[in-house]
Amino acid sequence: MANELAENTPVVEAFAQVLPIKQDSEDLAQTVLRKVQDASYVYADVLALFNKCLLSLSGRFLLPNLETMRDVHTDPGTSHIPVPADYQKKLRYAHSITHNRKLKIYPSLILMYRWQKALDGRGSVNSLAVKGRDLYYQRVPSSAETIRINYWAYPEPMETRYAKPVCLPVHLIEPLLVNYACKELYSEIEDGIDSQKVNTTYYANEYNRALGDLILFIGPENRLPQDIGQDLNWDGWLYG
Repeated sequence: MANELAENTPVVEAFAQVLPIKQDSEDLAQTVLRKVQDASYVYADVLALFNKCLLSLSGRFLLPNLETMRDVHTDPGTSHIPVPADYQKKLRYAHSITHNRKLKIYPSLILMYRWQKALDGRGSVNSLAVKGRDLYYQRVPSSAETIRINYWAYPEPMETRYAKPVCLPVHLIEPLLVNYACKELYSEIEDGIDSQKVNTTYYANEYNRALGDLILFIGPENRLPQDIGQDLNWDGWLYG
């Protein structure tokens, strides 16, 4: 049995190497331009639509490849710091590396204020909240603490002809980006047409079909276990 497994291993590895399909921005854009066949559009126009699509998808869905874990450092004497530059949404988990403990995450700054009763308490960090592009924390430590946070980042923009949309599932890269770009371009081309916009409708339907496949691929949100609550929030009243 062991010999059979050893013989089959190279075959499995060789097959795995075939899976990454070459789908860079140049290939995808040429596919779009070939379908649209309008000389007034060039590669740069299509690339801009690809990036617009990536932002739209990352804003609507929790794309697995955009889930990010990063360490941030508190600023001594200050109750907030900027969020990481790539932070887009959903602060899901936080852990104090300095004190090796999980931190509470409030869904808004006003809720943090409601429970903490003040935002200038001194001591080690016990909770976090995001407001705009700032990460607020309580309490306020006298020396820097390292906090590891889990969130969803912005997609890396496709800026070169060799860029690849690594945030998308490989099998949905073309159905999503190509159909999105085609429906947007045909919407301009067919603008003003009194009759039904046949091409716009076709590619919009294909894009929506790809969205359905993306939803199935992502599946239900993987939620973290809920902590057992307490009747009184002692941290809101005690300051170290």
